Amino acid sequence: MRLRLTATQCAKARPGAKYKWDNDGNGLYLRVRATGGKTWIIRRKVAGKTTITTLGEYSNTLGLQEARERVGSRKAGAQTFADLADKYLAEVVEPKHRRPEIPRGYLDRVMPEVGKKQVRDITRADLVAVIQNYKKRGVRAADSLRSTLREMFAFGLELVWIDHNPLADVCRRVTGDEPVHRTRVLTDDELRLLWAEPSPSAAMLRFLLLTGLRISEAQKGHQDGDRWIVPAAISKNKKPHWVHLTAQAKAQLPLPATTPTNVQGWTRRWCERKEITPAFTPARLPTHRRDSGCRTTGSAPTRCSRSSWSACLTTPSKA
Repeated sequence: MRLRLTATQCAKARPGAKYKWDNDGNGLYLRVRATGGKTWIIRRKVAGKTTITTLGEYSNTLGLQEARERVGSRKAGAQTFADLADKYLAEVVEPKHRRPEIPRGYLDRVMPEVGKKQVRDITRADLVAVIQNYKKRGVRAADSLRSTLREMFAFGLELVWIDHNPLADVCRRVTGDEPVHRTRVLTDDELRLLWAEPSPSAAMLRFLLLTGLRISEAQKGHQDGDRWIVPAAISKNKKPHWVHLTAQAKAQLPLPATTPTNVQGWTRRWCERKEITPAFTPARLPTHRRDSGCRTTGSAPTRCSRSSWSACLTTPSKA
């Protein structure tokens, strides 16, 4: 009869030349990396396929007894919505999503409603009710939640945790969201108002207009003399680049420590105060990434590359 692991064996487990798997039974393994790191793993065969689930790193708070208890709650077919969400975020979202905190936020907010339900028992009606209840945060947010849940349950189907995706045929009609083509640009009068606004958020918007940067690139990049450096890690195309800083752009520095959501909220409130309709958001500023032209004083709109953006956008004329 094979003996199960002991707490002492787990604490003293040492690496080999390759990954070392110490079996505790019931599908629970302590995987020891060649570097010495230890991870709790569940290996099971479901419908003829081997599935591997990461429970977490071996630690004082996730020792042998805690790992066994978690295995007991994750028997085949007993995975919960929270289990699937954890695995989806760790293996699908975190490695590839540019802003993983966004889908994580959606899932965290609906966890009280469905987090403890077993995924095999969750119906389309359950998820549609959750999505429609989320509309109180806005139809666009509800539709983003719908997309996130549909992808997450598609992942659950691939894991053989469920037999079908309950949201496979659910479209944006359940949220009422309608795609809006971003044709809105700022008028010269609106730009003059923005240039006169003393708020730190307005400085952020002016910096975006003067550089053609995205909010995340402005927040997480850094200045190097006359250049604004955008590392590959925060660039949309995963390539490092830089943007020239004019004197006007430098005058907006240092940028406020804020989030894109806060800047968008401030912009919306500012539009209401100034009675600007239709309102605009930072995502709709006339930047190169939207294939917009950039305006120079007294001239027609021209196309410009991001590197020359700040050279051809100046303070709007008073004419």
